[in-house]
Amino acid sequence: MSLPMGRWPEALERGRLADAAFAAAYARTPDRERAWIKTGLAAMYAAMGGPLPASRQRCDALGHDLLAASLDVPLDYVLVACGRDFLSPARLSAVVTAALCARVPDVAAVRVGAAWPKPLITTLELCGVETAARISRRDWAGLLAELPAKGRGVVVLLGELILPAGISPGLDVRRAAVAGKAGVFGPGFDAAALSFAHPDCTFYSHDAHCPELPGWQAGQGGLAQAGQAGYDAVYVAAGNALSLSADAPLCLGPGREGFWQWPHLPPQAFRRQRFAAVVDPNRAAYAPTPGPEDA
Repeated sequence: MSLPMGRWPEALERGRLADAAFAAAYARTPDRERAWIKTGLAAMYAAMGGPLPASRQRCDALGHDLLAASLDVPLDYVLVACGRDFLSPARLSAVVTAALCARVPDVAAVRVGAAWPKPLITTLELCGVETAARISRRDWAGLLAELPAKGRGVVVLLGELILPAGISPGLDVRRAAVAGKAGVFGPGFDAAALSFAHPDCTFYSHDAHCPELPGWQAGQGGLAQAGQAGYDAVYVAAGNALSLSADAPLCLGPGREGFWQWPHLPPQAFRRQRFAAVVDPNRAAYAPTPGPEDA
């Protein structure tokens, strides 16, 4: 039996958060933290180019009498699943924003085996995602078993979340993982904002001053050696941020503490493509008739 838009498998529906939980989390999140989330979201939407068209179709005459048509439309759903170790508002925003920019009609988030931290619920609220649930590990297996009834979609795993045995081989599962380390080179960064955006990461300060905050340590070496540290991101002074001189997936300047981007999960990753190819009738009409010497 197929599930209509807005309806999810019972394993999710049983643990769905009430509207009051969203309102309470939003109210208990300080203004400064909400501002950090909003600033990161605005930058992510800009980086992704905003929402894609509801559908895109093109037809090209490609030579050699080939006429090709392509169509891409949003997937039916995206489910973002967070392990109990996952705590980052910025990295959650990056997945959700990409799905929304792809115009996926049904986007939901579940937290498996743990309660939702208030900053993550507030992040979903500010993103405009109203479907979130807290589920058990047993319900996690049941949810994945019933998901094919939602149509064609993607499950994105955040954190150390284990897939149960026996899931449908047709289920598209993507993992968005980090090593949990970032390097900060130079002054100008809001250390508190970085700690809020990624509370599950360790920041290595390569400046003379290391903030006295949980999760901060003194780093060794300069930007040229950053690649050897295996950082998920490096935060560098504004003048160097666009040089991409460090060997890290993200190179971010001051003011981008709440920004994140998953290179393998752009909006296009949450669309489905269809392709058709025919003989171009215009070219075929002028094609010479093959003779015996062409055999």
